[in-house]
Amino acid sequence: MERILSKEEIAELLSAVRDGDIEVETESDGTSGKRAVTRIDLVGAGGSGRYRINNFDIILDAFTRNYSLSLSSRLQRSVTMKRGNLDYMEFDPFLQQLNEFNALGVIKLDPLKSAGLFIFDGALSFSFLEAMLGGSTDVKPVALQRGLTAIEMNVLRGLMIDACLDLQKAFRPLEDLTATLVNIEANSRMVNIVAPDTDVMVAEFDVTVDKTPGKISLMIPFFSLEPFREKLKDGILAITSLRGDDWSRTLQSDLARMKSTVTGQFAEISLSVRDILNFQVGDIIDLSCDPGGPINVLVENKPKFQGVVGVRNGKKAVRITTRIVEGVSDGKERDQ
Repeated sequence: MERILSKEEIAELLSAVRDGDIEVETESDGTSGKRAVTRIDLVGAGGSGRYRINNFDIILDAFTRNYSLSLSSRLQRSVTMKRGNLDYMEFDPFLQQLNEFNALGVIKLDPLKSAGLFIFDGALSFSFLEAMLGGSTDVKPVALQRGLTAIEMNVLRGLMIDACLDLQKAFRPLEDLTATLVNIEANSRMVNIVAPDTDVMVAEFDVTVDKTPGKISLMIPFFSLEPFREKLKDGILAITSLRGDDWSRTLQSDLARMKSTVTGQFAEISLSVRDILNFQVGDIIDLSCDPGGPINVLVENKPKFQGVVGVRNGKKAVRITTRIVEGVSDGKERDQ
């Protein structure tokens, strides 16, 4: 067993080395100057590929289907939506690449650890505004070179809320996510929801409204999605998210939210063009029907019900008495 040096002997040895009384052998590689330092990445293998989450595109495809239906229903316009690029980058470079005429929606993603962003680019934002404010479909919307006003952002709020609801549906097979719109901003400096060097996922969607193209982006910090990596790795989500009953429920829900035109038709007669041209103020047109008789209730110009006219709460109303099914009535009464 080797003898252990005492404290005094160690002090004498160090003093001798310092004074040069004892020669110390050093390893030499034949080079002089500073050594090259190699950076060790403790997070991953380097590059954007280290953050890639397998099968996450299934979630994005489900959101694309849901939101395209929601946009078509709300805008009453032809809307097509396709998933574009999926990229991973730092938060600050992502903000720097945005132009200054966007609508940025800050969304809370509970129970995820951080908020996210929905971004409507300027051209798409003005297309949405034109459609929601009753603009003509024959005139191409003009993307104004200015930021959105507070009123315009408030008009877009409904579309952002729809996007949050459809994102919840897309995440449902994976997580019971609650997406809530917190605020809409026009200045990217007002959406510093994470540190500038935070790694984020950015999904782009190409949207066309009546042949006017635009882009929607979804940004979620990567550390919020990290817990889902193992769930998505085996591809189980691909089976659960495409089941027939899920698609049926989604279709029924979207159809129930679509708006339709309902008309009460009191009577219908045929007249010649000559008679119509001879109409004078005060002329009476005989409809040949009982004023208290049933009327047809048309849904999108197709007869679906019969009812009687009346007054309810001081306003004109129609009481549904029968349902028209291929010329057959079921006799059930309903208030309309």
